Amino acid sequence: MNIEEESTYLPLPDRSRSPKFALAGFVLLSFGALLGVIVAIQEPWMNARDLPTNTWLRDLGVSSQWLANVSDWLSWIGSGARTVPIVLTVSLLLVIFRKWQWALFLLASSQLGFLVSNSVKYLVGRDRPPWGEFTARQTGTSFPSGHSFTGIASWVAIGIIVLYVFPKRWSRAACGLICTMGILVGVSRLILARHWVTDVLGAWLLASGWLLLVWAGFLWLFEERLSAEHDDQGSMIGKKTSN
Repeated sequence: MNIEEESTYLPLPDRSRSPKFALAGFVLLSFGALLGVIVAIQEPWMNARDLPTNTWLRDLGVSSQWLANVSDWLSWIGSGARTVPIVLTVSLLLVIFRKWQWALFLLASSQLGFLVSNSVKYLVGRDRPPWGEFTARQTGTSFPSGHSFTGIASWVAIGIIVLYVFPKRWSRAACGLICTMGILVGVSRLILARHWVTDVLGAWLLASGWLLLVWAGFLWLFEERLSAEHDDQGSMIGKKTSN
């Protein structure tokens, strides 16, 4: 392997690490599910525990117009109405450019993750915080936060794709930016007083666990093939450079 080949793309984690990623995902999912059980059984008690922190974060948004505006934008971009078309467009582009394995990874993380999130929502049945107006459909669907789940399962997944599919000279920065935005979507829901603190925490746990499970399956199935393709691309770049 030459220098040019080594410097083009970040290498994927080895396939042998898949069980570790799967175990970490299972642990996070278990913690998220346990939190959901506690919320379902002890909803008034959990609401009382969340209320001081929720009030403080809500007051931050009320007292700072720029913070409220940023939170509005993050919440807007993190909604399903925006995220689903973006995910489908990215997936289509990946297929067009013959990176269908990554499209499967993104669709499994985001769209199957949507089913996980909504299933837990209706099983837990937690009411929303006492601020703002919510539709009848939104009532009883507070845990986990769907926006926060999407921020991890969709946007962080896109960040991972950018990290490994594009040249590493700028993919790290792009990945960091995308992942930070995905995480901050959850924070925006607290500043806008749309969810309880544990709604966002539960969403982060569940979505991170689900993403790690999908990542583990992706590496197990496709790591060797994708690594070989990167090696071939690096060799071609090396030959062009030497010529």
